Amino acid sequence: MNYVQASDDYLMYLEVEKNYSLNTLTSYAFDLKLYGEFLTANNRSLDLDELTSSRVRRFVQDQVINHSIKPRTLQRRISCLKSLSKFCLSEIYLKSDFTAGIQAPKADKNSPKYMTLQELQKLF
Repeated sequence: MNYVQASDDYLMYLEVEKNYSLNTLTSYAFDLKLYGEFLTANNRSLDLDELTSSRVRRFVQDQVINHSIKPRTLQRRISCLKSLSKFCLSEIYLKSDFTAGIQAPKADKNSPKYMTLQELQKLF
């Protein structure tokens, strides 16, 4: 099966059966499109059986080095591809997981911002 057909089926599954929000669907569609464009730009096949974890690693590397993607965005893109792979395995589009061994980077943790005593007094 072709990557584009599988990603369309996957997005339909997320919309209809999983009832994902419009924002999530839009983000996932963009992420899947980016990966497809990456494969095409690097003269790689869009056949699902030819997708490998090394190609996913190259995609992640390309995103970090050439596009300066933040860790949280990269986590979502990797999560999207892992979820697609899991979907394709369940639908028997694939024989093996093409995201096996891929781990998302740790996200930056935002420290809580505390109010000063003057700000608290102003508030009350």
